[in-house]
Amino acid sequence: MKKEDLLFFSNGPGEVSTWVLPVLEEVTSRNELRDRYRALLIVHPCQFSSGTEHLVARGFEGIEAVIRPSEYLKLLTTGMGRKKYGFKREGIMFSLGGDLMHPVLLRRRIRGKHRLYAYTNNTGWERFYEKIFVRSGYVKEKLRRHGCPEEKLIVTGDLVYNSMKSLRRRDEARRALNLKSNDLMVVFLPGSRDFEVKYMLPVFLKVIDDMTERRKDVRAFVLKSPFVGSELLEKALSLGGKIREMESLTGALSDPVEGKGSFIELRNGKRVYVLEGGLEFWGEGVDFSVTLPGTNTVQLAYRGIPSLVVSPMNKPEVIPIEGVFGLLKWIPLVGKPVLKKAVLRYIQKFRFAALPNIYENEEVFPELFGVIQTDDITRKIIEILESGMAQSIRQKLARFKPDKSPVSIIMNEVWGKNREVCS
Repeated sequence: MKKEDLLFFSNGPGEVSTWVLPVLEEVTSRNELRDRYRALLIVHPCQFSSGTEHLVARGFEGIEAVIRPSEYLKLLTTGMGRKKYGFKREGIMFSLGGDLMHPVLLRRRIRGKHRLYAYTNNTGWERFYEKIFVRSGYVKEKLRRHGCPEEKLIVTGDLVYNSMKSLRRRDEARRALNLKSNDLMVVFLPGSRDFEVKYMLPVFLKVIDDMTERRKDVRAFVLKSPFVGSELLEKALSLGGKIREMESLTGALSDPVEGKGSFIELRNGKRVYVLEGGLEFWGEGVDFSVTLPGTNTVQLAYRGIPSLVVSPMNKPEVIPIEGVFGLLKWIPLVGKPVLKKAVLRYIQKFRFAALPNIYENEEVFPELFGVIQTDDITRKIIEILESGMAQSIRQKLARFKPDKSPVSIIMNEVWGKNREVCS
């Protein structure tokens, strides 16, 4: 039997790892679907991407091919690559991140008859889709007001929840790092995009150096995103931060150490280990985290890890925003100054930067949002650890658990009893 195509469309590190992956894993776990479909991922251009999504996704079990943004644009504009990938006329296209126009445009280009589905927070192009899955009633209402028929909209809960894995118990994670029972394991997440790591890793190293001098029970680590390579870490260390009003530290990146990853040796000889494997390996052992905004804040919430979310606006012109203003950075001379003003105006729409805070409309995770100094971060961490605030945060995080499995709802709607598995 010739297989139909199951084409996933996505755009950024969070969407690829926490939206595409759980749906893909569920499809490949069912023999009848694995036999029916061949799964391909199309990573389309997006200002929020890391540029390494295609490299990470190629390691996903069940993915036959990953089409990177440059290949996709050639395919869309010229048809180049259509024969290479041998697209079928039948199947399913599933938007899991980014603009909903992409499946519509590709279906036209390859003259397909694919059914279209999406899990999204975005509006637009809804009339082309059979079903649109959304995280909450709030998002459903936003799309309904935009004109999407209510019968197309299905609230699933947060798909990120289905991406959660724990590959080590707390004692295993801490034993691997030689932590004592009274040690506080604090991890710093410097992001998955080039500009985030480049500017914030050296700042976080300065915070780690200062904080561990003030609190001898703190053991601090950098938790590296799987979308970040050692080349980017070395680049960040060589540049040394370069962000206004913020002190930073640099160091030398070592070769990987078995079981722990690499370490950064600071100028004073102190070592900061860079942990590989993500929260799946280390999350159970973590007592507190310091992170930038993004999907990782939702993952930390589901894992019950008290966190400080740092959102510096010291260099707003490097922060990507949606829409036409996001293209300003490519305009020579005038682009960045105009973009800086556009970003500052854009962020005024948001009361919070951390997704759990946005979802709950309250400060679940404490935030530092605005023009900040490095010592502001250090003082805030120590305040949280010494005031009992961490326990209060942990209690609030108990609400972050959906009643049902979001991916199961999606699977039942697309391939459930009311749909023929093999038509």
